[in-house]
Amino acid sequence: MIRKEGNEDLLSPNTTKWPFLLCIPPKAFLLAILFWLVFAWTVFIVVDILGVVDLGINRPMWLLLFNDRPVEWTQWFLFVFAVVASAYLAGRLDASKRVKVARFFFLFSIGLGLMLIEDAGDIRHVISREVQRVAGSEIMGVHFRVVSDVPYFTALAFIPVYAVLRYGRYVWESTKIRFYLASGFLLYAIAAMGSGIRHLGGFYITIGAWIDRTFFGNQFPVPEGMTQERAHFFIVDSVIEESIELLALTMIFAAILAYAYDVRLMEKTKSA
Repeated sequence: MIRKEGNEDLLSPNTTKWPFLLCIPPKAFLLAILFWLVFAWTVFIVVDILGVVDLGINRPMWLLLFNDRPVEWTQWFLFVFAVVASAYLAGRLDASKRVKVARFFFLFSIGLGLMLIEDAGDIRHVISREVQRVAGSEIMGVHFRVVSDVPYFTALAFIPVYAVLRYGRYVWESTKIRFYLASGFLLYAIAAMGSGIRHLGGFYITIGAWIDRTFFGNQFPVPEGMTQERAHFFIVDSVIEESIELLALTMIFAAILAYAYDVRLMEKTKSA
Protein backbone atom coordinates (compact mmCIF):
# COMPACT_ATOMS: atom_id res chain seq x y z
CA MET A 1 0.00 0.00 0.00
CA ILE A 2 1.21 3.56 -0.76
CA ARG A 3 1.98 5.92 2.07
CA LYS A 4 2.30 9.71 2.11
CA GLU A 5 5.07 11.33 0.11
CA GLY A 6 6.94 13.35 2.72
CA ASN A 7 4.79 16.26 3.86
CA GLU A 8 2.56 16.15 0.80
CA ASP A 9 -1.13 15.34 1.04
CA LEU A 10 -2.50 11.94 0.21
CA LEU A 11 -4.40 11.63 -3.02
CA SER A 12 -7.61 13.58 -2.86
CA PRO A 13 -10.80 11.82 -3.97
CA ASN A 14 -10.91 11.56 -7.72
CA THR A 15 -14.02 10.40 -9.51
CA THR A 16 -12.50 10.43 -13.00
CA LYS A 17 -12.88 7.03 -14.57
CA TRP A 18 -9.64 5.16 -15.16
CA PRO A 19 -8.82 4.02 -18.73
CA PHE A 20 -9.15 0.31 -19.38
CA LEU A 21 -5.42 0.00 -20.13
CA LEU A 22 -4.50 0.86 -16.55
CA CYS A 23 -7.15 -1.42 -15.04
CA ILE A 24 -5.59 -4.63 -16.37
CA PRO A 25 -4.46 -6.86 -13.45
CA PRO A 26 -0.63 -7.07 -13.60
CA LYS A 27 -0.58 -10.83 -12.95
CA ALA A 28 -3.08 -11.49 -15.75
CA PHE A 29 -1.04 -9.35 -18.13
CA LEU A 30 2.16 -11.16 -17.15
CA LEU A 31 0.56 -14.58 -17.68
CA ALA A 32 -0.76 -13.54 -21.10
CA ILE A 33 2.69 -12.49 -22.32
CA LEU A 34 4.30 -15.59 -20.83
CA PHE A 35 1.77 -17.75 -22.67
CA TRP A 36 2.58 -15.99 -25.95
CA LEU A 37 6.33 -16.36 -25.40
CA VAL A 38 6.04 -20.05 -24.46
CA PHE A 39 3.92 -20.60 -27.57
CA ALA A 40 6.56 -18.95 -29.79
CA TRP A 41 9.34 -21.03 -28.24
CA THR A 42 7.28 -24.22 -28.57
CA VAL A 43 6.73 -23.61 -32.28
CA PHE A 44 10.43 -22.84 -32.70
CA ILE A 45 11.54 -26.01 -30.88
CA VAL A 46 8.96 -28.32 -32.49
CA VAL A 47 9.55 -27.11 -36.05
CA ASP A 48 13.20 -26.01 -36.14
CA ILE A 49 14.94 -28.22 -33.59
CA LEU A 50 12.88 -31.41 -33.32
CA GLY A 51 11.55 -31.31 -36.87
CA VAL A 52 8.30 -32.88 -35.72
CA VAL A 53 6.19 -30.66 -37.96
CA ASP A 54 7.00 -29.67 -41.53
CA LEU A 55 5.15 -26.50 -42.44
CA GLY A 56 6.49 -26.49 -45.98
CA ILE A 57 8.20 -23.13 -45.45
CA ASN A 58 11.69 -22.63 -46.82
CA ARG A 59 12.70 -20.39 -43.93
CA PRO A 60 13.19 -21.48 -40.30
CA MET A 61 10.58 -20.49 -37.74
CA TRP A 62 13.08 -18.61 -35.58
CA LEU A 63 13.58 -16.21 -38.47
CA LEU A 64 9.81 -15.75 -38.78
CA LEU A 65 9.07 -15.37 -35.07
CA PHE A 66 11.72 -13.34 -33.27
CA ASN A 67 13.95 -10.59 -34.68
CA ASP A 68 11.79 -7.90 -36.38
CA ARG A 69 8.94 -10.41 -36.29
CA PRO A 70 5.91 -11.11 -34.01
CA VAL A 71 7.87 -11.43 -30.74
CA GLU A 72 9.61 -8.09 -31.33
CA TRP A 73 6.43 -6.52 -32.72
CA THR A 74 4.81 -7.37 -29.39
CA GLN A 75 7.52 -5.30 -27.71
CA TRP A 76 6.77 -2.31 -29.91
CA PHE A 77 3.08 -2.37 -29.01
CA LEU A 78 3.92 -2.78 -25.32
CA PHE A 79 6.33 0.16 -25.49
CA VAL A 80 3.55 2.37 -26.84
CA PHE A 81 1.14 1.17 -24.15
CA ALA A 82 3.77 1.64 -21.43
CA VAL A 83 4.64 5.18 -22.57
CA VAL A 84 0.97 6.20 -22.61
CA ALA A 85 0.19 4.49 -19.29
CA SER A 86 3.23 5.96 -17.55
CA ALA A 87 2.52 9.47 -18.85
CA TYR A 88 -1.15 9.23 -17.84
CA LEU A 89 -0.19 8.03 -14.37
CA ALA A 90 2.31 10.90 -14.06
CA GLY A 91 -0.37 13.46 -14.90
CA ARG A 92 -2.91 11.94 -12.52
CA LEU A 93 -0.41 11.79 -9.67
CA ASP A 94 0.76 15.35 -10.27
CA ALA A 95 -2.84 16.58 -10.11
CA SER A 96 -3.17 14.75 -6.80
CA LYS A 97 -0.06 16.45 -5.41
CA ARG A 98 2.14 13.35 -5.43
CA VAL A 99 4.75 15.31 -7.30
CA LYS A 100 7.81 13.14 -6.76
CA VAL A 101 6.10 9.94 -7.86
CA ALA A 102 4.65 11.85 -10.80
CA ARG A 103 8.17 12.86 -11.83
CA PHE A 104 9.27 9.24 -11.66
CA PHE A 105 6.58 8.11 -14.09
CA PHE A 106 7.07 11.17 -16.30
CA LEU A 107 10.78 10.40 -16.67
CA PHE A 108 9.90 6.76 -17.18
CA SER A 109 7.59 7.63 -20.07
CA ILE A 110 10.38 9.61 -21.75
CA GLY A 111 12.91 6.81 -21.24
CA LEU A 112 10.52 4.18 -22.59
CA GLY A 113 9.77 6.38 -25.59
CA LEU A 114 13.47 6.62 -26.44
CA MET A 115 13.81 2.88 -26.01
CA LEU A 116 10.94 2.35 -28.45
CA ILE A 117 12.64 4.55 -31.04
CA GLU A 118 15.83 2.53 -30.68
CA ASP A 119 14.14 -0.86 -30.67
CA ALA A 120 12.01 -0.14 -33.73
CA GLY A 121 14.53 1.96 -35.65
CA ASP A 122 17.89 0.40 -34.66
CA ILE A 123 19.54 3.81 -34.49
CA ARG A 124 22.66 2.25 -33.00
CA HIS A 125 23.44 0.73 -36.40
CA VAL A 126 23.53 4.18 -37.99
CA ILE A 127 25.90 5.40 -35.28
CA SER A 128 28.13 2.32 -35.49
CA ARG A 129 28.41 2.63 -39.28
CA GLU A 130 29.59 6.22 -38.88
CA VAL A 131 32.11 5.10 -36.27
CA GLN A 132 33.36 2.44 -38.68
CA ARG A 133 33.59 4.95 -41.53
CA VAL A 134 35.64 7.37 -39.46
CA ALA A 135 37.77 5.05 -37.32
CA GLY A 136 37.79 1.70 -39.14
CA SER A 137 36.63 -1.77 -38.11
CA GLU A 138 38.81 -1.87 -34.99
CA ILE A 139 39.64 0.85 -32.50
CA MET A 140 42.63 0.07 -30.29
CA GLY A 141 42.04 -3.61 -31.03
CA VAL A 142 38.34 -3.49 -30.09
CA HIS A 143 35.50 -4.13 -32.55
CA PHE A 144 34.00 -0.81 -33.67
CA ARG A 145 30.50 -1.87 -32.62
CA VAL A 146 31.63 -2.39 -29.02
CA VAL A 147 33.12 1.11 -29.00
CA SER A 148 29.88 2.63 -30.31
CA ASP A 149 27.29 0.37 -28.63
CA VAL A 150 28.50 0.47 -25.01
CA PRO A 151 28.29 4.30 -24.68
CA TYR A 152 25.04 4.29 -26.65
CA PHE A 153 23.26 1.81 -24.38
CA THR A 154 24.67 3.61 -21.33
CA ALA A 155 23.16 6.88 -22.55
CA LEU A 156 19.86 5.17 -23.35
CA ALA A 157 19.66 3.80 -19.81
CA PHE A 158 20.44 7.17 -18.19
CA ILE A 159 16.88 8.52 -17.86
CA PRO A 160 15.25 5.36 -16.40
CA VAL A 161 18.20 4.80 -14.06
CA TYR A 162 18.11 8.44 -12.96
CA ALA A 163 14.37 8.15 -12.31
CA VAL A 164 14.98 5.15 -10.06
CA LEU A 165 17.93 6.70 -8.21
CA ARG A 166 16.25 10.09 -7.73
CA TYR A 167 12.61 9.14 -7.15
CA GLY A 168 12.57 5.36 -6.84
CA ARG A 169 12.20 5.36 -3.07
CA TYR A 170 8.78 6.99 -3.39
CA VAL A 171 7.35 4.33 -5.69
CA TRP A 172 9.13 1.61 -3.70
CA GLU A 173 6.63 2.29 -0.90
CA SER A 174 4.17 0.29 -2.97
CA THR A 175 4.92 -3.34 -2.17
CA LYS A 176 3.11 -4.51 -5.31
CA ILE A 177 5.51 -2.74 -7.65
CA ARG A 178 8.79 -4.02 -6.20
CA PHE A 179 9.05 -7.47 -7.78
CA TYR A 180 8.01 -6.25 -11.22
CA LEU A 181 10.24 -3.18 -11.22
CA ALA A 182 13.32 -4.97 -9.90
CA SER A 183 12.85 -7.88 -12.32
CA GLY A 184 12.35 -5.55 -15.28
CA PHE A 185 15.52 -3.57 -14.56
CA LEU A 186 17.55 -6.72 -13.97
CA LEU A 187 16.43 -8.30 -17.25
CA TYR A 188 17.04 -5.09 -19.20
CA ALA A 189 20.49 -4.79 -17.62
CA ILE A 190 21.34 -8.32 -18.80
CA ALA A 191 20.05 -7.58 -22.32
CA ALA A 192 21.83 -4.22 -22.54
CA MET A 193 25.16 -5.53 -21.28
CA GLY A 194 24.96 -8.46 -23.69
CA SER A 195 24.12 -6.17 -26.62
CA GLY A 196 26.97 -3.85 -25.76
CA ILE A 197 29.65 -6.55 -25.84
CA ARG A 198 28.11 -8.99 -28.33
CA HIS A 199 30.89 -8.38 -30.86
CA LEU A 200 33.69 -8.47 -28.30
CA GLY A 201 35.79 -11.46 -29.24
CA GLY A 202 32.84 -12.99 -31.08
CA PHE A 203 30.98 -13.26 -27.76
CA TYR A 204 27.51 -13.98 -29.18
CA ILE A 205 28.89 -16.40 -31.78
CA THR A 206 30.72 -18.38 -29.11
CA ILE A 207 27.72 -18.48 -26.78
CA GLY A 208 25.38 -19.33 -29.65
CA ALA A 209 27.58 -22.22 -30.79
CA TRP A 210 27.68 -23.57 -27.24
CA ILE A 211 23.88 -23.34 -26.91
CA ASP A 212 23.40 -25.06 -30.28
CA ARG A 213 25.80 -27.86 -29.32
CA THR A 214 24.58 -28.29 -25.74
CA PHE A 215 20.82 -27.77 -25.98
CA PHE A 216 19.86 -28.01 -29.66
CA GLY A 217 22.09 -30.93 -30.66
CA ASN A 218 23.55 -28.84 -33.51
CA GLN A 219 20.08 -28.74 -35.09
CA PHE A 220 19.67 -24.96 -35.18
CA PRO A 221 18.70 -24.31 -38.83
CA VAL A 222 20.78 -21.99 -40.99
CA PRO A 223 18.74 -19.98 -43.52
CA GLU A 224 19.85 -19.99 -47.14
CA GLY A 225 22.59 -17.45 -47.74
CA MET A 226 23.59 -17.23 -44.05
CA THR A 227 26.82 -18.62 -42.60
CA GLN A 228 26.86 -21.02 -39.64
CA GLU A 229 28.64 -18.39 -37.52
CA ARG A 230 26.00 -15.79 -38.33
CA ALA A 231 23.24 -18.25 -37.42
CA HIS A 232 24.94 -18.94 -34.08
CA PHE A 233 25.12 -15.19 -33.51
CA PHE A 234 21.35 -14.95 -34.00
CA ILE A 235 20.65 -17.70 -31.47
CA VAL A 236 21.59 -15.11 -28.85
CA ASP A 237 20.89 -11.85 -30.68
CA SER A 238 17.46 -12.91 -31.93
CA VAL A 239 15.88 -15.87 -30.13
CA ILE A 240 17.26 -15.34 -26.62
CA GLU A 241 17.75 -11.58 -26.52
CA GLU A 242 14.31 -10.77 -27.92
CA SER A 243 12.76 -13.11 -25.35
CA ILE A 244 14.63 -11.44 -22.49
CA GLU A 245 13.70 -7.97 -23.71
CA LEU A 246 10.03 -8.90 -24.03
CA LEU A 247 10.04 -10.29 -20.48
CA ALA A 248 11.81 -7.15 -19.21
CA LEU A 249 9.28 -4.82 -20.82
CA THR A 250 6.44 -7.00 -19.56
CA MET A 251 7.75 -6.60 -16.01
CA ILE A 252 8.08 -2.83 -16.42
CA PHE A 253 4.53 -2.51 -17.74
CA ALA A 254 3.27 -4.79 -14.96
CA ALA A 255 4.99 -2.45 -12.47
CA ILE A 256 3.05 0.49 -13.93
CA LEU A 257 -0.19 -1.50 -13.67
CA ALA A 258 0.61 -2.51 -10.09
CA TYR A 259 1.15 1.10 -9.03
CA ALA A 260 -2.01 2.18 -10.83
CA TYR A 261 -3.88 -0.46 -8.81
CA ASP A 262 -2.58 1.03 -5.56
CA VAL A 263 -3.54 4.54 -6.64
CA ARG A 264 -7.08 3.42 -7.52
CA LEU A 265 -7.34 1.71 -4.14
CA MET A 266 -6.21 4.84 -2.36
CA GLU A 267 -8.67 6.99 -4.28
CA LYS A 268 -11.51 4.66 -3.29
CA THR A 269 -10.39 4.78 0.35
CA LYS A 270 -10.27 8.58 0.37
CA SER A 271 -13.67 8.92 -1.30
CA ALA A 272 -15.34 6.39 1.01
